[in-house]
Amino acid sequence: MLKPDELQVRLSAWERLGTFQRDFAIPWDLIDSARVIKDMWRNILGWRWPGLGVPHVVLIGRTVYRDGRDFCAIYMDRPGVILELHGAPYRRLLISTPNDVASAIIRRVTQG
Repeated sequence: MLKPDELQVRLSAWERLGTFQRDFAIPWDLIDSARVIKDMWRNILGWRWPGLGVPHVVLIGRTVYRDGRDFCAIYMDRPGVILELHGAPYRRLLISTPNDVASAIIRRVTQG
């Protein structure tokens, strides 16, 4: 959900259960860049921990790697958005989202 001062990531009850993660928000000023990606699966780094994952079906949770950790909510082969962050609990957010929401996020990040 896009708010004037932050991007809110809201998880369903099943997503919260599978990831041990509550809803969270990222202030817009912590987002360095945003880009729309058609093949989200090619951009996953590291090992999933904790979370649920079946390749090309669902990946919901955190991935951990040498340089940091990401939060992923990737479903099927849906396109999505990748957000590069600084000063946040995650280095990146990889989120499958409809094109109109992805476009709104890109506009907000690039235009301030």
